[in-house]
Amino acid sequence: MNISIRSAVAGALSGKTIGRVYFNEAVRMHATKLSGRVLDLAGGRSPSYLPLLPAGIGLVRTDLVASPGVEAVDINAPLPFPDASFDSVLLFNALYAVEEPDALAREIYRVLKKGGTWYLASPFVANEMPEPHDYVRYTAEGLERLIKKAGFSSIVVERLGERASAAVQIKHPFYLFNFIRAFIFPLALIADRLIPASARAAHPTPLGYFVRSVKS
Repeated sequence: MNISIRSAVAGALSGKTIGRVYFNEAVRMHATKLSGRVLDLAGGRSPSYLPLLPAGIGLVRTDLVASPGVEAVDINAPLPFPDASFDSVLLFNALYAVEEPDALAREIYRVLKKGGTWYLASPFVANEMPEPHDYVRYTAEGLERLIKKAGFSSIVVERLGERASAAVQIKHPFYLFNFIRAFIFPLALIADRLIPASARAAHPTPLGYFVRSVKS
C-alpha cells in the first residue's frame, strides 16, 4: 500500500508517526466498506481511527477497562457476545498482546455473521509495546496461517511501508519537531519506492500489515 506525499506531510505536521499515517490511511480506505453492526476489539478510549469510521454503523467499542462508551472486554477470554452477531470485527494493533491468538481468531469467527469481515492491523517493525503485554510479531505468512486456521477465506494481506519508512518509525523519538518529520517522511516514501521490486518481493520489510478476511 502506498500513501501520498501530501498525507505524509499532513500526518507529520500533526505529530503522528509514519506508521500511524500508514495505518490511518488504510482504515480510511477500508472504512467505506463498513456497514451494519461492527465490533471494535481493544480499541481504547479515544483511538485515532474512530473519526474515520462511518457515522451510520452500529459500533460496539471495547477495551480491557470500561470507559464512557466503551465496554470492558478481555480479548484473552471468550468474547461475551452471541454467535453471528456482528457484520464486521476490527482488531487494530492489539494482536501482539493476545496470549492465545488462535483462540481469539476462533472467537472472532464465531461472533461474525456468515459473510462478515474481520479487519486486522498488526505491526511488524516496531518498538515493544507492553499494553499490558507484548508477545509476538507476525509475518504476512504467519497472519494468513492464523486467520485461515480459524476458518476464514478471501484473505488479503496488505503491507504498510518498507525499509525506509520502517527505519524512520524506529527513529521517531529523535525527531523532536513536527517540521523535521514533515521533511523526513516524504524522503522515506521516495526511498521506499526506489527499492527494487525484486527485493521487496523476496525480502519485504514493512512497518506492519492490514488484513481483510471473510467468514465463509
